[in-house]
Amino acid sequence: MRYIVYNQKGKILRTGTCSNVDFLLQAGEDEFIMEGTANDARQKIVNGRIVDKTPQEIEADNPKPPKIPAEKQSAHITNEQWQSVLDRLSAIEKSKK
Repeated sequence: MRYIVYNQKGKILRTGTCSNVDFLLQAGEDEFIMEGTANDARQKIVNGRIVDKTPQEIEADNPKPPKIPAEKQSAHITNEQWQSVLDRLSAIEKSKK
């Protein structure tokens, strides 16, 4: 049996599957359960029914990550490339002596 656990505000807390015997055991204190499937990122429960969230609600629940300037982003280089950088730095240091 597929289930949806949600809170008083209609926020979907978790979904899953279980046997009929264990159905009511899935909800904890101050939680509600109903049979069905839902997408917690895009849906909510209103008056015991699954409804789609508005685009504003989706954005508020899942804000876009801040843009990171290129100079602050991680660089993915190989060990070979890193060793090349270290070798060039070592050569520069030796030439300055």
